[in-house]
Amino acid sequence: MAKVKAPFLSLGASGQLAKTLVGTTWKGLKIMREYVVPANPRTADQTTQRNAFTASVSAWRNYITDTDIRAAWNRKALQDPTPRSGFNSAVSGLVKILVTDADASFATAAVAAAGNIVTFTMLNMDDGAAGDEAGNFEVWVGNNPGSLLLNGTATIAASEIDTADIGDTDDVKYVELRKDSVSRSGITKVTLIA
Repeated sequence: MAKVKAPFLSLGASGQLAKTLVGTTWKGLKIMREYVVPANPRTADQTTQRNAFTASVSAWRNYITDTDIRAAWNRKALQDPTPRSGFNSAVSGLVKILVTDADASFATAAVAAAGNIVTFTMLNMDDGAAGDEAGNFEVWVGNNPGSLLLNGTATIAASEIDTADIGDTDDVKYVELRKDSVSRSGITKVTLIA
């Protein structure tokens, strides 16, 4: 691909030219590339992936709306190796899971509860119903978001997950739920209470 330098077309060329060239910006550079008609495969796998992506964006908009949980996803995004937003981090995790399990449960709220535990409210991401995904969720805990350690496992009961005692009273802790190696809660910051 050729980099655009003045005076070829213009410094800000964009759009197509006679269905042969396209002027665009790529990684901050003005470029010209060959015009190509994109393929639109409608294979079963591609349709499944597109449906999972649509469901993931819908889940973020409709169910993952709590400001603390969105802040948790922003915190998680800062720990990802590539720069991204909390939205991107959550949707990435959602897509991975929803491709195989449309009824997966993700945290939609988290609060510190008595006994130095954290209670996560879980909802199914396909319809917003009370979370009921079977199996163990890993509970990761740490004093800063970059160094979480596996603290144990927990299961959903009555659409909630209660962690075990995760520290001393009045300590600030960072907590994350994971299942199938995918974050289900972002990294939640809580102040523990007795």
